[in-house]
Amino acid sequence: MLKRKSSTIPFGYKLSENKKYLEPIEEELDALEQAKEYLKNCSYREVAHWLFKKTGRYISHVGLRKLNKKWQTLNPQNLKQIVEERGEIDILP
Repeated sequence: MLKRKSSTIPFGYKLSENKKYLEPIEEELDALEQAKEYLKNCSYREVAHWLFKKTGRYISHVGLRKLNKKWQTLNPQNLKQIVEERGEIDILP
C-alpha cells in the first residue's frame, strides 16, 4: 500500500478503506507493463485505448505519455546517462 499524496488516484491503484492509503490493482499494473512494450510500436492514443478496453479504466494518451517519461527517467541506465551528460558527480554504480 502507498500513502496517498494527492487527490488524484493514479492508474493501477484504488483508494483503500483507510482513505489515506492506496491499494494496488494487479490487473491494471500488469496491463501497464504490457503497455510499455506496446509503446515501442504503437501510438500513445492506441495504447491508451487498448488499456481502457482491457481494464475498463480510462487513461488519456497524455497521461500515458507522462507515465512513459517517468518510467524512462526512473530507469537506472537512463539516470546514469543523465548524470554523466550534465557533468554531475557520478553517484550511481
